[in-house]
Amino acid sequence: MSRRLDFDVEIYTFDIDFAGHVSNITYIRWLEIGRLRLLADAGLPVDELMRIDLVPILTHTEITYRVALKLGDPVRISLEFVELRAASATIEFLIHSGSRLAAVARQRGLFVSAATGRPRRITPDMRAKLLPYLRLVPGP
Repeated sequence: MSRRLDFDVEIYTFDIDFAGHVSNITYIRWLEIGRLRLLADAGLPVDELMRIDLVPILTHTEITYRVALKLGDPVRISLEFVELRAASATIEFLIHSGSRLAAVARQRGLFVSAATGRPRRITPDMRAKLLPYLRLVPGP
């Protein structure tokens, strides 16, 4: 069975846009926090990856907003890999506020060499550390 990474975030006044709800840039920040936490939770913190010239970069971000979030709303983010390949991965994020699904996001990323910018495969040991976070059954 795969495991998800779950964490809570707080909505701050600077997260609110002119329409009175959470700005789309805040969602992007939350996704970044989630990716970094997932790698660290798997035992692959980004600073250690950078030391071995392996950098995770984004190639695609997609967010579907379902419910507008406002100041004071509770926010819980869940994420897991839905695809894990030799040098790339796709992560799915579910953003809840209480029992409401506020947004669903997907990000595709690539592991690259910082020195060359070219794709670089993860090692079998790294893959083994990330595999527990890979969804084995389709669906949220």
